[in-house]
Amino acid sequence: MAFWTYDGLKFGIKSVKFPKENDFYDGFISSIKIDEQKCLNRTKKTMNLKCRECQLACPADAINLNNIFDSKTLGKVINVNRCIFCGLCIDACNEVAGFGGMGAINYASDLNFDIRPQNYEVKKKIFKKSLFVKHIDTGSCGACESEINALNNPYYNMHRLGVFITPSPRFADVLLATGTFTERMTEVFFNVLDNIPKPRFIVLTGSCAIFGGVFENGTAKGIDLNLSPLLNENVIVLPHCPPNPFEILNILLLIKNGGLK
Repeated sequence: MAFWTYDGLKFGIKSVKFPKENDFYDGFISSIKIDEQKCLNRTKKTMNLKCRECQLACPADAINLNNIFDSKTLGKVINVNRCIFCGLCIDACNEVAGFGGMGAINYASDLNFDIRPQNYEVKKKIFKKSLFVKHIDTGSCGACESEINALNNPYYNMHRLGVFITPSPRFADVLLATGTFTERMTEVFFNVLDNIPKPRFIVLTGSCAIFGGVFENGTAKGIDLNLSPLLNENVIVLPHCPPNPFEILNILLLIKNGGLK
């Protein structure tokens, strides 16, 4: 314990320089990739699946090996919106599946994971010097909340970038939703949304908010974007289980600086 105390005092408090510099963890792991050329199913002689070990191991139904037979769907074996980053496919077939790096992230450039504005009305910078975020948990296990809370600590220090969490929806620009969409929280969710002034954004944060995550096979589900109150909203999908603080911060900076395309 004395060693860690001394090391911490010597190191001091350090805030990342992101987004000016990508000075976060070197080689940060944020995706799973499949080398389709090594897959046993990748053959011109047959269109039948010889091996489905990775697909059967996936608890989120994120892997579709049938995509390796079609040139149009090649490279889309893993649905990034459904992948919870558990690594079970790697345990099942480490010759083919493996972890991938995040790569460089900059709020002014495209992201390397799927981000889909449902209806992006204003394609310019609509927020001034600050962005206020209202967080609502509609049925989370707490993992996404842990990552969101980390943004307030001195390491990430999102306040230096003009991003703040607000308890009141009336002052919010963004509704950050986490967790499965439970019945008891449905009315609360839409009440909160109704009190956020426009223009506004909804960020579905994590696998549970998108499709129900690992709880999908039960009664849990994600937020249905086809519900009439959401059809004309600016909805952004942020996958992973949970998304790391840099991914969350990057999305918020994209909104704040008008970087969405």
